[in-house]
Amino acid sequence: MDIFFIEHRDPIFSLIVLFIIIFMIASLSYFWGVFSSKDEKKRIEKFIRKFENRSLSEEHKQMLLNPEIDARSLSILGGTFSKSGDFEKAISVFLIALAKTKNKAEKEFILNELGEVYFKAGFLKRSTDVFLQSLELSPRNPNALRYLTMIDEKLKNYKEALYALNSLEELGVEIRAQKAYIQATVVLNDKELSIEEKSEKILALSRDFELLKRMCMQLWLKNGKSLENFPEFAKLDDVIDIMYNQNLAVNLNDEEYRGLFYAKGVINEPSDIKGFELNVIKHLNDAEFNKATLNFNYVCKSCKNSFPMHFYRCPMCHELGSVKILPHITEKPDENSMPF
Repeated sequence: MDIFFIEHRDPIFSLIVLFIIIFMIASLSYFWGVFSSKDEKKRIEKFIRKFENRSLSEEHKQMLLNPEIDARSLSILGGTFSKSGDFEKAISVFLIALAKTKNKAEKEFILNELGEVYFKAGFLKRSTDVFLQSLELSPRNPNALRYLTMIDEKLKNYKEALYALNSLEELGVEIRAQKAYIQATVVLNDKELSIEEKSEKILALSRDFELLKRMCMQLWLKNGKSLENFPEFAKLDDVIDIMYNQNLAVNLNDEEYRGLFYAKGVINEPSDIKGFELNVIKHLNDAEFNKATLNFNYVCKSCKNSFPMHFYRCPMCHELGSVKILPHITEKPDENSMPF
């Protein structure tokens, strides 16, 4: 019977079979690529129709649709509108750019820019849809995952936020501080836990995000608990705005805390005072001039923007833990001169 299968042992026959298999695989890959490209094009067109708005006049729209204006130039124009706060025009321009480009990398870039514009404008649901569309094009997109984390954080969808952070971690992004912050927020909002239980959990998480010690100190003060027995104080630089308003001397084993309370006159034991402003307050108090105090503003170390209130995540650039507290000397408010 082997005589009928001799061709199977022929090396030329084996090569022919191999080339046929390669040809079939290549053909299937080509047709699958054509099909998926057409499918992707339809999804992008449907996506654009979903978000299309009329902030641009028809004349300007036709001008931007001119084939001589490429998607890269439109992206620059859209970014300019976004920076100036004209989000509607930025969205329109990015949608036109998205319709004109066929390059996958450019589509991903434009979708990221469009998602950021919707995020800045406060349209969180639309921003989510855009970033999910971006992830369909490129699942390994750290920018899209980062913004989805922040959107879920704003919407208090903490489980989804942690899921997105796990995806970022798989991409090699350092996410320990962000994960600790979200987990601490979950603990803080848990009504079934006592203050002591919340404190224990939050302080354990502070190993990955130092500012959580401030969160815990605020929790104690908000609930009327004295900081005298607080287990683990934050660095003074992180809480000087809180501690300056406290008249009970605490954490005196720390040199900086001791200097603060000495500058305020709460304790009489001489101590080194850190910072120009506290030294001025000390000298004014020694001169019996008690009309000066400290006010504080908060600067992002990343984008350098200044804000009147403390933040854990910068409201402008969304960097976590970038706050720097800046004290400045001001006059105490005179209650007699305040209007009623």
